[in-house]
Amino acid sequence: MKVKSYMITVYAVLVKNDKRKLEELPEAYIIPVAEYLATQEETPADVTA
Repeated sequence: MKVKSYMITVYAVLVKNDKRKLEELPEAYIIPVAEYLATQEETPADVTA
């Protein structure tokens, strides 16, 4: 299965909002989505200077 970059974001949103479980994603997407979510946790969007 070819991993599409836009689907990583889609699956990440679903996992983050408890609509899908990471373990239930297609196998090819589990690691990329986990990495994407990890980078989102490290760099919060609402950082104020």
